[in-house]
Amino acid sequence: MNLRQFLRALRARCRVFFVALASVVLAATLASLVMPKSYRATVSVLVDTKDEQSLSEALRPLVLPQERLSYLQTQEDILTSPRVARQVVQALRLTQNPAALAALGVRLRNDRRDEDRLVEALLHHFKAETTQSSVIQASFMCADARVAATIANAFADAYVDTMLELRVAPTRKAATWFEEQLRGLRANLEEAQAKLDAQTKLDAQAKLAQSPDRLPEVMNNAFIQQLKADVLHGEAKLQELATQYGVNHPVYRRQVSENQSLRAKLEAEMRKVAAGAASSAEAASAIPGGHPRDAQWRSVGSPPRTQPLEQVLTRNVESAERTYDTAMQRYVVSQVDSRASQANVAVLNPAVPPLAAFRPNIVLNLALALVSGIALGGALVILLETQDRRVRSAEDLLGVSRVPLLGVLSDERRRRARLLTGPPATVLRALPKPG
Repeated sequence: MNLRQFLRALRARCRVFFVALASVVLAATLASLVMPKSYRATVSVLVDTKDEQSLSEALRPLVLPQERLSYLQTQEDILTSPRVARQVVQALRLTQNPAALAALGVRLRNDRRDEDRLVEALLHHFKAETTQSSVIQASFMCADARVAATIANAFADAYVDTMLELRVAPTRKAATWFEEQLRGLRANLEEAQAKLDAQTKLDAQAKLAQSPDRLPEVMNNAFIQQLKADVLHGEAKLQELATQYGVNHPVYRRQVSENQSLRAKLEAEMRKVAAGAASSAEAASAIPGGHPRDAQWRSVGSPPRTQPLEQVLTRNVESAERTYDTAMQRYVVSQVDSRASQANVAVLNPAVPPLAAFRPNIVLNLALALVSGIALGGALVILLETQDRRVRSAEDLLGVSRVPLLGVLSDERRRRARLLTGPPATVLRALPKPG
């Protein structure tokens, strides 16, 4: 069936076509009027990849489109999660709100599953959409405009609180764990420092016992230098007396006794100054930030030759210090992040009660009904024409029979109708020649 034949059949069966069209349009109109109204409220949420209240680099700017899209999809999944919906139910006390229950079409059974039923109903009516931007459009639809706006805003607030909780809770646990670890690391550092201090003290005492005269405090002491000069002067005088009087002379013996007294006094004074220097070295090593080896070098005057045991102890102290400093830095970062008061998401445009119903859309329904009615009417016309085939034109007669067409009988009211029409060339050739 070509287009001309369809139009002739449509003209002949116009009643069937218009009845089908009118039936579909009437049914769509009645359904739109009977269908309960639904209102949709939309809230806009801004998602930022930066975090101004964090010392870590966990949240960095997302440059690649795949990373950005994946991050926004994750935020959309969090926004539409049962955890957020449960917070909405608890925040608005929906189990005790008859108007909200009626708008949602939920009937409670007064059991433990009432909250779960409300969560499923909220997620069924809630929808979130993402685009190429960093804004998520979240909408909620129900039979009451005010309830829809209230629940949409509650979803946004619960989402912000959930994001803050998801960010703070792990860092708070990490800060507690690092605090416990720092106690053990501090004890290890103090133990290693004590061992090194003890070894440094022993080395300093040994060094001072071997050569106390090399200490800067001894060399710079005026009284000790005076005693040394007196000892040298006494030795020189003793050699002169030995040459002049001999070793058995009483004057020589008296000078020997004086020299011994000066030497004993010099040694006692040097030990006294050395002991004071050792005490100063111990006090310097106890100062925070001061290294025991530096104190030893300052007390002795020059760096001593490092012993293998002292090398090992020094490395242990340095390793313990590095471990403790690293743990302290991580602890400070976790402690600061755990005290954050805002998340990297915020409500951009809160939802307001819509003025018009989102469903049913009468204009759209009528347009769809008109298209559907036209299609149904055309299908019915083609079906009836196929079941009851009739000749409505010369083309139909030529299509079903090979009999030559001699003429066409038309309506008398048409003045231009002719008794004989010009048949096709094939028909003319089929007529027999006269005579």
